[in-house]
Amino acid sequence: MRRLAAALLIALAAAPAAAQTRYDTPWAHVETPSQGPSHSIGGPARGCIAGAVALPAEGEGFQVLRRWRNRFWGNPELTRFITRFGAAVAAAQKRPVLIGDMSQPRGGPMATGHRSHQMGVDVDILFTLGPMAASAREALTDPPSMLRPGGLAVDTTRFGAAQVGLLRLAAQDADVARIFVNFRLKKRLCETLPAADRAWLNKVRPWAGHDEHFHVRLRCPADSPACENQDPVPPGDGCDETLEAWFKPPPPPDPNAPKPPPPKVPQVPAACAAVLAAP
Repeated sequence: MRRLAAALLIALAAAPAAAQTRYDTPWAHVETPSQGPSHSIGGPARGCIAGAVALPAEGEGFQVLRRWRNRFWGNPELTRFITRFGAAVAAAQKRPVLIGDMSQPRGGPMATGHRSHQMGVDVDILFTLGPMAASAREALTDPPSMLRPGGLAVDTTRFGAAQVGLLRLAAQDADVARIFVNFRLKKRLCETLPAADRAWLNKVRPWAGHDEHFHVRLRCPADSPACENQDPVPPGDGCDETLEAWFKPPPPPDPNAPKPPPPKVPQVPAACAAVLAAP
């Protein structure tokens, strides 16, 4: 257990007083959720959440990382998913999962780190299992990658049966719409899983980054009529040309291309103004 904590813990420094930001957003300064019933508004990258609920610091089968970031809020459906997922992992693997960012107290755009996670239906979950001491969870800054140094190959000493089991359990949950993983990890799953055990890969979508955690996104909760689902994932296991496209080299940069403008705070639905202003 001590070796695991040492591998996970890169820095023990306290949280910075003022984090570097990409842009300033009022949503990042609100410390508490709005009062009233919970409901999600808008989409994952353009939305908010009213009446968000907090995930406890730990429970059966889960422990929360970096609560100082105040990103442990979500729709009640998300906290229920994490609770039952943690219990299932604890039963199967006898160890807890480590929970990363969910949403801010009222959702909305974050100043750093994510474009999504805005309406309380997204959660990051580490591939590396706990347990970790509370002090180590608060200080964790650089979790272990499932890729080898250089990021060009999967580290099979870290990405093994336990990690595949986590993804399978999450994908088989009826409320889960998508799971984002690094495209090299998706490729590894396609290459190693037998055909009879690949139907659940439909929900596992390739993405950049996501080599030390996987990102779970739920379907819109039934009590949130203003929530916008993404289009359904295509049929099949996703082990096709859409995956191979991630491995093609990008086109060379255009030296004459204009410099991109600085990022702007994403615009949220008009209904979110009342959420931000509510007591």
